[in-house]
Amino acid sequence: MLTISIVKERDPFLDNARFILVFLVVFGHFIVQVKHHHWFIFELNNFLSLLRMPALIIITGFLSKGFNRPGYIEKTAKTILVPYLLFQVIFAYYYYLLYDKSIFTYDFFQPQFTLWFIFSLFMWKMLLFIFSNLKHPLLFAFIFGIGIGYIEGAGHYFNIQRTFTYFPFFMLGFYLKKEHFEIVKKKSSKLLGIVFIVVVWFIVSQFPPAEVQSWLGANRSYIANGHEEWYIGLKRAMFYSFSLLVGFAFLSFVPTKKTFFTNLGRKTAYIYILHGAIVRTLYVYVINPEEFTTIWHYLQLPMYAILLVLILSSKSVTVLMKPLIEGKIVDYCAFPFKWLSNKRKLEQELPIQKSA
Repeated sequence: MLTISIVKERDPFLDNARFILVFLVVFGHFIVQVKHHHWFIFELNNFLSLLRMPALIIITGFLSKGFNRPGYIEKTAKTILVPYLLFQVIFAYYYYLLYDKSIFTYDFFQPQFTLWFIFSLFMWKMLLFIFSNLKHPLLFAFIFGIGIGYIEGAGHYFNIQRTFTYFPFFMLGFYLKKEHFEIVKKKSSKLLGIVFIVVVWFIVSQFPPAEVQSWLGANRSYIANGHEEWYIGLKRAMFYSFSLLVGFAFLSFVPTKKTFFTNLGRKTAYIYILHGAIVRTLYVYVINPEEFTTIWHYLQLPMYAILLVLILSSKSVTVLMKPLIEGKIVDYCAFPFKWLSNKRKLEQELPIQKSA
């Protein structure tokens, strides 16, 4: 009998989007160090903050379906929680050495730099079990996202502020269907996207850049940011809408077919997790913001970002770091125990076979 196996092909559109967004994350972490040098750099950094993480989280949510399948929690713990715990310790010790700190301290519930996203991703995937049973899960996600800002004690610890602030984007992505992405792929969406970009940039530029940054950081309560008005949550709702508009605009320009960087979209976890420590190292030993006097100095930053992204997505890096990034180290550590267990089972079965 002839068997035909159908392999589900990855959507290049999503891989393209993921790669570009992660590149923007890396680029953003380069320019954030010099944002105070010029108003345009500060506003550009804020605009990128409106886009990159919300859009990346929406796509991540879309790719997180099937949470009720057997082994989901085990797989999530292995591929997300284990890498988080490992790199939390590794980076804590590395930054202790890098910044020549007097005391080495670490806390699993205070994510190191970019690891907040990995920690929150695990929490979002667990929250699906609760919110998916609600009548209006997306509405409640936005209510929680706005409401968490009113809780004064909710901040960086346990990453609770960012987890709930960005959770609506994850839930939105989770409930999106493939047909919804077909809308942004239409040619007419590009024109609409340009309008969204111009309008959002204009409105956001009317606020002081430092204030916009405090809203987009999403790691402190409203009161901690100096806002005590009862209606201040509406401002977070406004920034939610801005992120959705620029996210739509961004996706309308993402290539829908395979490109030279499509395959790199499969390696975004490597780029995201590893780049933060390298960017910080470069700013300690290589890049000195105080020496930025010409346009050439600023043009070096996107070049650094491109080079770093290409290195971290290279085969040599992915092969070397795969056990840690994808949680494969769990299998390696468990192998001796599985081998002993299988050996014991075999030894127990042999006497039975001989007696038979």
